[in-house]
Amino acid sequence: MNETAKKSLMFISSDDFYLLTYATIVILDSLDCTKGRVFKDYRKIPFIIELITNNRNILILESSTTESLHKGDKDFLFRSYTNGLAKRSETLKILFTLEKKGYVFLHKGDTGTLVNITLNREELPPGFLSKKVFQSEYMNCEKFKRAIQRSTAITLDTFLSKTYRDRGIKIWEV
Repeated sequence: MNETAKKSLMFISSDDFYLLTYATIVILDSLDCTKGRVFKDYRKIPFIIELITNNRNILILESSTTESLHKGDKDFLFRSYTNGLAKRSETLKILFTLEKKGYVFLHKGDTGTLVNITLNREELPPGFLSKKVFQSEYMNCEKFKRAIQRSTAITLDTFLSKTYRDRGIKIWEV
């Protein structure tokens, strides 16, 4: 797959199921959620997708740890939050489809409503996780890991605090 093919996948990123699918798999791969290591609570995935597929969001995360963001950056980060909220149900549908294909394992979380994920790398087609094609997403995942540590294990509420509330973004409970 080349860069042109990737761009054709992302023509309308807010409605692009291919982008959501690839980004989910790249996130799980980058965060090393394989061979029994789980990503706790799938509900964090759509927010991470919003962060790693947009370089400006990653720059904001990298450069800020306190509430000292400019209004424009706060607005931009808030938009990533609302877009993430909007993609929750699509993300769960994609995860169920990926499980049927054998690409991920879904595990019941600590409570009945939580779903944890493990990537089944061995079942992916050869070359599926091309670090050349998805170089930007992999690089942004690395930056994300430095900015939001322990993202695979923390609760949704802690994740939202570290990513949004601690940066002065007013969000509502999910």
